[in-house]
Amino acid sequence: MENRNKKGSHVGMILSFVIFITFTVFVYTLISPNINTSESKKTLLNEIGLSLIDNMSSDFTTLSVSIPASANPTTNCITLEGILYYAEISPNVIVKNSAQTEQPTNYDPATDFNNLRINRAMKTDLFFKIYSSPEFEKIPEEIISSCSVIPFGGGYEIGSLNSGEYIFEKNIFFLIEYYRTHYDELKTGLKISPGNEFGFEFTLSNGTKVSAIGDLPTQNIYAEDIPVQYIDDEANILSGFINVKVW
Repeated sequence: MENRNKKGSHVGMILSFVIFITFTVFVYTLISPNINTSESKKTLLNEIGLSLIDNMSSDFTTLSVSIPASANPTTNCITLEGILYYAEISPNVIVKNSAQTEQPTNYDPATDFNNLRINRAMKTDLFFKIYSSPEFEKIPEEIISSCSVIPFGGGYEIGSLNSGEYIFEKNIFFLIEYYRTHYDELKTGLKISPGNEFGFEFTLSNGTKVSAIGDLPTQNIYAEDIPVQYIDDEANILSGFINVKVW
């Protein structure tokens, strides 16, 4: 009698184990497509985010220039001789003084394309930040006779010089408009496969949100926030967020 009871209990354990394994396989079969879908959407979110950043970005160079008091001329207008050449930048620049006030700037093509002229606010301004990017407007060409030339070396000195790629605010608005008017072309350009849709929203430093999102479904939406730095039209470096959605 005792052996028979032991045999019955073993059979029961085996049946319970088989039922458990069968149930586990059944549940996994149901949820595994969702797991795979979730991972693929996460990968797609990352790829789209990187592509958007790449399409919004451009070269951005900052350099500082100082003028020793001994070399300071008595005119408001100064010419930094050869600085565009020495710093390897184009005349697409914004110049600010030590108070971060933008200074009127031009160059004279009749003399030298590499010279940068600054009509400084005060004759005591001896420090300037120069911001260069192809995204900025080219400074005007103008001939000014009463402008003191300061040579490189022994005159002005170039301090820190940094270059890199940044998102530009103007490119954010351009891409949003392009999304609204050429969605299919943008999808193709970002290499988003058929069957996947996307949208994005940019939060500016002041909290303003600008959106490029079409009709959203009621479910299965995947989203990701990406913190970024961007440049506005006054060469200020600001912080914001890109929110990417896919479905």
